[in-house]
Amino acid sequence: LKQKSINNYFIIIFGMKKLFLMLACSSMCIMGMNAQEKLVKEVEKEIGAAKYATLSEKLKPAFTDATSEKDAYTWFVAAKVEMNEFDELFKQKMIGKNVDATILGKHLLAGIDYLKKVLPLDTVPEVDKKTGAPKVDKKTGLVKVKTRFSKNVVSMLAENYSPLNSIMSEIHNAKDYANAVKAYELFITLPFEPYMEGKIAAPADTILGEIRFYQGIALWQGENPKDAVGAFEKARKLGYLKKEVFDYALNCAAQSNNEPAIVKIAEEALPLYGKQDGQYVRILINGYLNNQNYVEANKIVDQAILDDPQSAELVNLKGNLVENQKSIEEAFPYFKKAVDLDPTSSKAQFDLGRYYFNKAVKIRDEKTDLTGDALAKLVNPLYEQALPYLEKAYELDKGNIDAKNALRSIYYQLNDEEKLNAIEQY
Repeated sequence: LKQKSINNYFIIIFGMKKLFLMLACSSMCIMGMNAQEKLVKEVEKEIGAAKYATLSEKLKPAFTDATSEKDAYTWFVAAKVEMNEFDELFKQKMIGKNVDATILGKHLLAGIDYLKKVLPLDTVPEVDKKTGAPKVDKKTGLVKVKTRFSKNVVSMLAENYSPLNSIMSEIHNAKDYANAVKAYELFITLPFEPYMEGKIAAPADTILGEIRFYQGIALWQGENPKDAVGAFEKARKLGYLKKEVFDYALNCAAQSNNEPAIVKIAEEALPLYGKQDGQYVRILINGYLNNQNYVEANKIVDQAILDDPQSAELVNLKGNLVENQKSIEEAFPYFKKAVDLDPTSSKAQFDLGRYYFNKAVKIRDEKTDLTGDALAKLVNPLYEQALPYLEKAYELDKGNIDAKNALRSIYYQLNDEEKLNAIEQY
């Protein structure tokens, strides 16, 4: 009996110890939670007195604590720290002192980021203390909510919209492309956030379109051509239709190997700038040729020639189209006319020279029974006809490897050792 009582006694003691340990752990959790809240409060009190670096470092543990990271208060104080530092630096800038735009931008953008984090955390359902159930608005049937910081957050966002406008181009010029993209995005989208209704006057579409264009430039400069294509498209939809927006977009789409986007951009640019720049017609025709859509390709180039009949580029392009659809023989008149219209067109000179060169090659391939002088009598006159056009094409465009290879072959066939040696030096 005594032994049993002793065992029971130890069981009770052990149970009490276990209960004590559980209470101790619970107390420690509460202390930990209170410690983070206390830390955030300390930081808030020290804003304006302590250095930014000190406050920023001191606040870091609250960002990763399981409780404080979900507390709107943490991010509200973090925003105040960033905004206070931005305000101090911005004041110095306003009185003429040299302030690094990248630093200004980092503080302002970080502050705005923190403010935007506050809003979803700050909307807390009201709870009935007796039942623990959410309170419901009898009129609307919606759960009642309460906020602590949202009003101040909205005010701070509205107050800093104008400073954002004044420094975003400086951030871009300082080559901080990632933050420039972010600043442009905030400038464009912030006025349209539901919580900012009536707080900020939205800029006109013409201004927003221009800002989208600059955002596209920043994306391109930051080596993100894929997203730049999207920014340039948004700029055009907002009415920004300067030629540069099409040309940058085409460049970025080409870098991204986005063929559908290239064709789409060229289609938009053609009615606006087709007469000024033949690249749009060329791009569209190449796109249609890739899809063997000869009807649309002919329609576009024929209209373009009607609009600008003296364009050697367009006439030569028509020749390329005829060659693809029919034969190089039927394309010949177009190549010849293009050279007559513009003797400085490297492409036209090359295509006309290529016509004669290919005729010579074809005879060599077909007349397998001929050799020596007999074959030379047939092909050399064609090589000689091709020669001045290919030489001119290569003179105008030293990067034309096809012209160089054709000339090398002709010099060899015509036994022109001097010119063959000369061209090998390039």
